[in-house]
Amino acid sequence: MVYCQKCGKKNNDDAKYCSKCGFSLTSKSVKRTSLEKQIGDFAEEVEQIGKKASKTIEKGVKSFGEEMKDVGKRVDKIIQNKTTSNDSYKVETEEYKRLYRSGKNKFLGGVCGGVAEYFNLDPTLVRIIWLIIVFFPPGLGIILYILFWIFVPRNPNQSWN
Repeated sequence: MVYCQKCGKKNNDDAKYCSKCGFSLTSKSVKRTSLEKQIGDFAEEVEQIGKKASKTIEKGVKSFGEEMKDVGKRVDKIIQNKTTSNDSYKVETEEYKRLYRSGKNKFLGGVCGGVAEYFNLDPTLVRIIWLIIVFFPPGLGIILYILFWIFVPRNPNQSWN
């Protein structure tokens, strides 16, 4: 392979002119490079690219590490805020969601309203489903409603007039 001294394009050994720019490759001033020189030049280019890539990767890893430290600090602050809270009701609701009878969506005892609030549904839809359960199988819905009325506590955050 012969490189054009003007544009640097690779040309065949038997080429008289560069296929890109038309520069004469047969003049006495053109020296044919040996295979070893071409390989050496290529190795130097690869080494330079490798150095640039390693610097870029190093910068990326460093910035990622700094971001992770910031995230860790934020998580620590959130955990400290949660554990230092003296409100026992908030701590209780963060552990699990409680089922209460509803004071604001109550029709009879607040059972359907409470179930609707628990599952984030429309209370009317829950009442219709409960009516279906009352008739199929007969009486099951009434028994469940009475048991819920007895055992599910009132919601302490709502008024019960």
